[in-house]
Amino acid sequence: MRFFRRAFFSRLGWLVAGGVPAARAATSEAVSLPADQAATGPADEAEVIRADYDLIVVGGGISGTSAAISAARNGLRVALVHERSMLGGNSSSEVKLFPENNGGNQPWIREGGIHEEFHTEERVRNHLAYVEGTMNCHWDLVLYEWVMREKGIRLYLNTHMHRVLMRDESHIRAVHCIQLGTEKTFELSAPLFLDATGDGVLAHRAKADVRWGRESRSEYGEALAPEEADERVMGNTLFFRALDTGRPVPFKRPEWAAELPTEADLTRRGHSFIDGGYWWIEVGAPHHPITDNEEIRHEALRQLLGVWDHIKNKGDHGAENYGLEFVGFWPYKRESRRVIGDFVLTQAHVQDPTPLDDTVAYGCWGIDIHTQGGILTRNVEPYPPPRTDENWETLGTAVYGIPLRALYSRKIQNLMMAGRPISCSYVAFASSRVLSTGSIVGQAVGVAAALCRRHETTPRDVARRHAKECQQIILRQDGHIPGVENEDPADLARQAQVTASSEWPLVWPEPNDERELTTPHAQLFPVSGDRIDSVKLLLESKLDRAVTLDVGLRAAPHVWDFRSTRDLATARTTIDAGQCGWVTVPLKARVEQTRLYYVHVSGQPGIFWKLFKEVDGEPNRCPPATCPATLPGERRWRPLTGGYSLCLDVAPQSKPFDPGNVIRGTNRPDRWSNVWISDPAQRLPAWIALQWPAPQSFNTIHVTFDTDANRRVTLPLFRYPDCVRDYRVECWSNGAWKTLVEARDNYVRRRVHRFDTVQSERVRLTILATNGAPSARVYEMRVYLE
Repeated sequence: MRFFRRAFFSRLGWLVAGGVPAARAATSEAVSLPADQAATGPADEAEVIRADYDLIVVGGGISGTSAAISAARNGLRVALVHERSMLGGNSSSEVKLFPENNGGNQPWIREGGIHEEFHTEERVRNHLAYVEGTMNCHWDLVLYEWVMREKGIRLYLNTHMHRVLMRDESHIRAVHCIQLGTEKTFELSAPLFLDATGDGVLAHRAKADVRWGRESRSEYGEALAPEEADERVMGNTLFFRALDTGRPVPFKRPEWAAELPTEADLTRRGHSFIDGGYWWIEVGAPHHPITDNEEIRHEALRQLLGVWDHIKNKGDHGAENYGLEFVGFWPYKRESRRVIGDFVLTQAHVQDPTPLDDTVAYGCWGIDIHTQGGILTRNVEPYPPPRTDENWETLGTAVYGIPLRALYSRKIQNLMMAGRPISCSYVAFASSRVLSTGSIVGQAVGVAAALCRRHETTPRDVARRHAKECQQIILRQDGHIPGVENEDPADLARQAQVTASSEWPLVWPEPNDERELTTPHAQLFPVSGDRIDSVKLLLESKLDRAVTLDVGLRAAPHVWDFRSTRDLATARTTIDAGQCGWVTVPLKARVEQTRLYYVHVSGQPGIFWKLFKEVDGEPNRCPPATCPATLPGERRWRPLTGGYSLCLDVAPQSKPFDPGNVIRGTNRPDRWSNVWISDPAQRLPAWIALQWPAPQSFNTIHVTFDTDANRRVTLPLFRYPDCVRDYRVECWSNGAWKTLVEARDNYVRRRVHRFDTVQSERVRLTILATNGAPSARVYEMRVYLE
């Protein structure tokens, strides 16, 4: 590491006489301050503890924690500085905003990697549902444990970064911190710094270029921006937690609390769920979210107690036996400074994205702009929901890439960002600001920081010269980047032939619901062959007359991408009055093999398309790489998320779940299904095998199982039924199968197994049992000699 720091500092012109010794990493020494700087009090108050790292992450929310873990796993010595007593930031039990994944916004896109690890482990341990306002200690403990596992991380909790020490106007040298409780003062130095504070505090104190408030409409050509720039931002929220005690619990409103006597005082603010509080107890303008933080906390508390008084004492809300167990005192912040990088995400990018060479993460939350003032403007709805029929055309987004160029400061050459402070306009920020997006951005930035060390260079240079390498590391560590596939030359599996005991063809589940065709509908699906002769739609007419439906076939580049307007085939079909059953639509279309397509059907009120909706806690029955959608406006299709399939049959039958998918290079549905699924009609065990023309030497195998990237799961003490539980990894040796790994009681998506080096031309993975599903599901296998 001495070589890295010396060369890195030298290249950037940082190394000066008398600086922090380059070889000191995660070590510390006490240095007395000069007499004129010493504080009155105990002797240790006059000491500064200095420590030197490869990367200093300021902010231990979900983005900063993910970044620190990612950087440590890739070889860096990391200081994680967090001013609170627990990790998680807004997601911690101190605030209780749960990190809602993007599975409710687009299909097959739930965040993976380190965020997947947090979520899966927390659900297995937690006895409570995963609901906003109810986050408890289990989430805090998982984050803390994951940090403690990484020997390369030094965690500084209760530590406030209050001063930035600059080497020159474009490089940070160190941060000065005070730790509450211990009364210790630290000066922490590193060649790289990461602002994950949410408020952009580190960037602000380093005098980086930052933005506050809303840009004018003309600056980036954003239709949702105001005509004139201003400094308006969204507000901050306090949550409460309430419990049903089984007997009446009285509540008397404090005289200083707000009064909300009628339902009209809570316009469009649903409050039927009593247990966990509400995001809309939000206080914003005219208060400043930083300088007025104390005033906001007090005002939000006034409003919270007024809401609780309304629930308890103003009408029948079924709350007679409920009592308050928790009231937040640390506001959940939505918005603050945004640090400007070499790339600025804008409205066009999040709504109509194009590929970017340095994409390292993604987002797809709707453009979620809250009403100015929050609950102080209680007669106005708190925000326009992006996914409604009325708003989707203007506020809906697509799956968009977040480039590395938006994750470092354009002015401060050794400063990166994760979470809320990334480089984006106000409108784009309204989508990118959410917790789960921050987590995967954090993982990506941690990898980029490691590449700065590996190549002795800056974040800007990594984006320019090493973006592909960064992407490949993220994929190898279970991250997902839409459209980017495994090209790792060290992965021996990519050269193998793959066979399996069986495979599942594309079969649609029987319906348990239906949707009226009040607007055009579509169903996307994978096609393994080179033609589509016809499709069958399961329809029911509740009309007393015959009607015609127009049907078209279009190509889809991604499982969520319905932007194509070019029909490959069209047809018109008649639905008789009262007809119910399968309707065959001839298409006779020649298509490309192993590609995605969608059938779209014109709107016709009174006609119902039968569908299947997933049942919480049960194995996934919606075929991977399928997605239904509606067209509520003129051009922007809205995917139906949460586990839906419109009933469809394709002729000839497609076979998109073959064993070769495990080496296609993507660990979830994207441009293809990318998963092997064994035939559920053939009971487990099932096997999948890799075979090479000649023996290979290897000692590491990566396996990625299925934990359902298609929907949100909030159930307590939950294990994904489709995830493989018991399995065996073997190699062919001396005419017999030799066991390398025997695993039991697995519930996690990605497993990496290391063993003594072997030489073999065949590897077999045998699935003995799942956590409840009848089929084996494997997304990816990788093989390495490390």
